[in-house]
Amino acid sequence: MFPFLEQNKDLLKYSSFHTPAIARYFFELREHSDIPKLHDIWKWSKEEGLPVVFLGSGTNMVFAFNVFEGVIIRNMLKWIEWYDGKVRAGAGELISPLSLQVSKVRENSLFGKWIWLPGTIGGAVAGNAGCFGFETKDAILEATIFDTITGETRAVWVDELDFSYRHSILKDTPHWCILDATFKTNLVSDDTTDPRTFRSGKQPGGFTCGSFFRNPVGDSAGRLIDQVGLKGYRIGGVKISELHANFFVNDENGSYEDILTLRDIAKQKVRDTFSIELQEEARILENR
Repeated sequence: MFPFLEQNKDLLKYSSFHTPAIARYFFELREHSDIPKLHDIWKWSKEEGLPVVFLGSGTNMVFAFNVFEGVIIRNMLKWIEWYDGKVRAGAGELISPLSLQVSKVRENSLFGKWIWLPGTIGGAVAGNAGCFGFETKDAILEATIFDTITGETRAVWVDELDFSYRHSILKDTPHWCILDATFKTNLVSDDTTDPRTFRSGKQPGGFTCGSFFRNPVGDSAGRLIDQVGLKGYRIGGVKISELHANFFVNDENGSYEDILTLRDIAKQKVRDTFSIELQEEARILENR
């Protein structure tokens, strides 16, 4: 065990759902000098038979446990470097403020679509995050990763990241820790719709992870859940939002069991009615 590993860490504030949870071991990556410690943590955890999970801001995460019997590493590396038509940002930088900065220096920037997008750069790359038709894959040039097994740092180019809908190779390579990403900033949009106006009054705030399910091809998860009559439906302290049926909201001190039960009900009703199997966009973290 290492002195820099925290034990029995309270995770309540590290998930946007705000459900009670504890990590047996916890490490927050903040500085470049912390990076070599990842190799030590990975090696030790494998010797001890403990799972290791990387966490960003937790905006799309459900902690589906009371105590996680492993190591959670929270990636909060932050820096921003500007180049000619490019920006390089640490994995812990928040997407929304960075997008606002890009939009201020480039009129009609596509990054304007992301001004209210939650989460970190690292999470956006890992999950190919996006909204209003603009996805991470459309702007990224490369990412820098640290291989926790070999202890090596290297660049991964966009064609190596294997992007698809809400997916990248990072989701299949748990021993890679993303350190930063470089984006092209000269992308412009001819869409004059203000995303902030669109979101206002249509998407709920509070303790929610945003869209809980991926949209099926050619359809909307929110529409399907609404059609089966589940808007406003509640289990314990968690409900399906009356504003948008693809948003689960923890408004009465709900538990992860409430979230998962609500998930299962929504999936079953949509399956029974439309023969469509909803897939989670939210990341469900369980003890393995």
